[in-house]
Amino acid sequence: MKKYLALVLLIVAFTSCQKLINEIKHHKNGEDKKEDILYFQTNDFRDNQNAILAYHHTEDGKLQQLGSPTYTKGSGVGNPEQILGPLDSDYELRVSTDGKFLLTVNSGSNTIAVFAIKSNGGLDHVPGSPFPSGGQTPVSIDVSGNKVFVVNKSQDPLHTITQAPNYATFTIDGNGKLTFVSKYETTPGTSPTQALVSRDKKLLFGDDFLGFMLMPPKGTLRVFKIAESGSLSPVAGTPYFVPGNSTGMNGALGLWQHPSANILYVGFPLFGQVASFLIDPNNGALLHQSTAPAGKAACWIRTNKSGTRMYVLNSGENTVSVYNSSNAAFPAFIQKLTLKLSGPLYTVPGIGEFTTSEPFSLAFSSDEKILYIVNQHTNPDFSIGNYNYLHYLNVSADGLLSQPSDPIQIPVPNTVRPKGSVVIDR
Repeated sequence: MKKYLALVLLIVAFTSCQKLINEIKHHKNGEDKKEDILYFQTNDFRDNQNAILAYHHTEDGKLQQLGSPTYTKGSGVGNPEQILGPLDSDYELRVSTDGKFLLTVNSGSNTIAVFAIKSNGGLDHVPGSPFPSGGQTPVSIDVSGNKVFVVNKSQDPLHTITQAPNYATFTIDGNGKLTFVSKYETTPGTSPTQALVSRDKKLLFGDDFLGFMLMPPKGTLRVFKIAESGSLSPVAGTPYFVPGNSTGMNGALGLWQHPSANILYVGFPLFGQVASFLIDPNNGALLHQSTAPAGKAACWIRTNKSGTRMYVLNSGENTVSVYNSSNAAFPAFIQKLTLKLSGPLYTVPGIGEFTTSEPFSLAFSSDEKILYIVNQHTNPDFSIGNYNYLHYLNVSADGLLSQPSDPIQIPVPNTVRPKGSVVIDR
């Protein structure tokens, strides 16, 4: 009996030792990489029902929800008639510069929720969260050091709008508290969609998407200089009218700066194109360089970290266009991938046919081997099923995309349109 117990103890000791050796080997080989966590928001428009969903990959590579939804203490924006504008936005979630906090918009309750990010990826509201957004219908956030910039769209079908849209500035302290600094008001009805801080932190890019529809039309592409205090002043000549047809019917929607060149990429959804603009480093002025074909309702844009590949979501046809952007000012089209489960086509009067499921947000995994895409159910017919999906695509070494499996159903009703996406590693 003693010999048997000794043998068992020897086996246990050997197993534990071998496990430790393997862990050391994995550490040396860099195999203990931190886990990626993808966050996006439900955008539930019911009172206090907006929430953050978190997803991660299991050991076998499957993508699954991580924990329970984290409520934002606010509401999203509803769009029962599925009209143009209210859901057109980017950067709905952002991480603070120091990586400690996750910020997100409560578009239907005019607040910004700020969460402390725990070591396991869990989220806790900071004291005082959510904070007033400085306007109505906040839809976009960007962060630069201790400065936070918020776009207040002032377009919400479920609430009365009494304020002009604006670009607001806040500071964020070490506890995640937001303090209002100032705001720059833009023209009512222009439906601004995004705040994007330039790589050198001196400029803020914005887009007043529906300005072209006003009488008289307004320019849609904005550039602001950022003062030391964070206050904004428009660059001379802005907002710009972007290149379009003879009637000027073209609006900017979707912004991204090349990671190493002074090039701003802009989506032209009405013409299914993506354009490049040279950024003057001295005064922030923009000069149009090129326009490339993309797809119906081309909007949301990202590049990889090296800037050699650019990705554009064509919302109206449920596709992703890929470009060689090594020559930053003149990106060259190389691929278009149709996402799975597009749903039935429906007609938008005066515009054409669109897919029921449309891609509205994208984010890369930390190693850039996976591209996550959040799709919204945009069809005003809610009897046809639920087409709110989370896609994950494989990114090959040459930057081309493939979709290995069907998307995941996002656990929200089809009357709710989830939005935003950001990835952190923990």
